[in-house]
Amino acid sequence: MPRAPVPTYRVEYEPSRGSWLLTGPVGAKGCLRYKTARDAADYARWDARDRGGKIDVFDQQERLFRSIVIRASELVDSGFVLPSV
Repeated sequence: MPRAPVPTYRVEYEPSRGSWLLTGPVGAKGCLRYKTARDAADYARWDARDRGGKIDVFDQQERLFRSIVIRASELVDSGFVLPSV
C-alpha cells in the first residue's frame, strides 16, 4: 500500500508582525502565528505525531536553523485505541 507524502511544516520569523509564522497543514488557512519559534515548532511536532512530518525552522535572517523529522506514531496504524475514562 503506498503511503501518503510526509507533511512539511515551516517556521519562520515575520518582522512586520514581530511573530513566528507556522505554515503547513495547520489551522483553517494553513498558517498559525506564535510569539516564539519554540512554541511554533512544538505545535508542529504535536500536529505531526500521527502521520509524521518534517519541520524546517528558519532563524530571523531566513537561514535554515534546524530541520526536524517526526516519525509517525506506530499506534495509529495498529488500530490501538485508548479506553476513555
